[in-house]
Amino acid sequence: MLPLPSKPPKTLGRFEVGAKIGGGGMATVYLGREVREDGSEALVALKVIRDEFVNDEQFTAMFVDEAKILARLSHPNVIQTLEYGVTGQHRFIAMELLTGRTVADAWEVVSEAGERFELGTAAWVCARVAEGMHSAHELVDEAGAPLGVIHRDVNPTNIFLTHSGEVKLIDFGLARARVRASKSADGIVKGKIPYLAPEQAHGKPIDRRIDVYALGTTLWEMSTMKRLFKRDNDVATLRAIRDAHVPDPRDEDPDFPEALWKIIDRALRRDRDERYATAEEMRTDLDAFARATGPHAPKLAAFVERLFPGGEERQTKWLRDAAAVRVPAGTMAPPAPVPIASSSLLEAARESASHARPQKLPPPNPPPKRQPSADAEPEAAKKETKRKGKAESPSAAKPSAKKAAATDEKKAKSKKTKKRKRGEANAVATPESASEDKRRLYMIVGAVVVVLVLLALAASR
Repeated sequence: MLPLPSKPPKTLGRFEVGAKIGGGGMATVYLGREVREDGSEALVALKVIRDEFVNDEQFTAMFVDEAKILARLSHPNVIQTLEYGVTGQHRFIAMELLTGRTVADAWEVVSEAGERFELGTAAWVCARVAEGMHSAHELVDEAGAPLGVIHRDVNPTNIFLTHSGEVKLIDFGLARARVRASKSADGIVKGKIPYLAPEQAHGKPIDRRIDVYALGTTLWEMSTMKRLFKRDNDVATLRAIRDAHVPDPRDEDPDFPEALWKIIDRALRRDRDERYATAEEMRTDLDAFARATGPHAPKLAAFVERLFPGGEERQTKWLRDAAAVRVPAGTMAPPAPVPIASSSLLEAARESASHARPQKLPPPNPPPKRQPSADAEPEAAKKETKRKGKAESPSAAKPSAKKAAATDEKKAKSKKTKKRKRGEANAVATPESASEDKRRLYMIVGAVVVVLVLLALAASR
């Protein structure tokens, strides 16, 4: 039985613990307050691993993995981790507190309104993401050796647009790095399926260029207001990714800028050797395109406010109310989700029961299903009939027939005149019983054939 969670401490590191603002299966998020020497205050988000998991080696390893990676991420376009550590038995990560909405939120509103992103702004947003990605890709350890960080989950839900017009890449929970102690199982795909690169869908080794591909997919969707690889189910989506067919937006929109299409096309090459080798190369081209219609930060801030009117005021009021709570009590949920640096601990429980968790790859080329021939069942029935022919003959009656015969013979003892006739009638199967036996036999054989076909299909996969 899991122990009851204790109350959080009054402080974690240099932060005072305030109201609970969220959480999931493995961790809880609190509002934190830092009181500086000059008397000013800074609010942060404190992610604290739950008490019942503090002695679990697996989740402790996950926590340490996150902390090691996040502590080294320091870029204006990446959510900032301010501190991590242990206070008493409480492991925590302190992150900057951002307010705004994701590109996915904005995309939904724009789509429902029948509008589209301004192309220059879309390119500028993706340029900022590419800049943050490159800083993560280039991370090194204390000795200067590359850490090999790959985000693995770049998609519209992990690109955050603040009310002030900033762009932040968030949630490094699936990030892969050389320092990770917890490893993924072979054949497991991490990340949201519609934004995987072809090499991921084929189960091949990956590098930083999968993040470039995912950003290219995001840019295509922001530019066209359509989904690129998303299909009705995960298997169909993976097959679309393997095919890697990227429609040219100019076919439907003659005014679509050729310069932007060239960037998208290069980012989404099926052969990764033909893609941008680094996110920095992609950023350079995106900024060159966006420069003609800038500056974009003020435009982005106005855009977010237009899509979510009053959103900044509501979140400001929530922050003021939550900051006034000195003793953690009930959850004070924000009006819009607060982004965090990593969600793997928060999502681990939910991930186990949803398609959003790691997906097993289907076979690259599933063999066609083998259908039993029209003669399969009758032929099998004939063989079975031959094998059991003796059981159906008068000289080898079935146990049920013998039992029936014995019962009838007992009854016949009181009627000696009918004894022979009853004995003969019960020694030989009647036409009705023979017909019933055949029907049962066909049903059994049919079931066996179906099971064999299903086993063959499973083995072929």
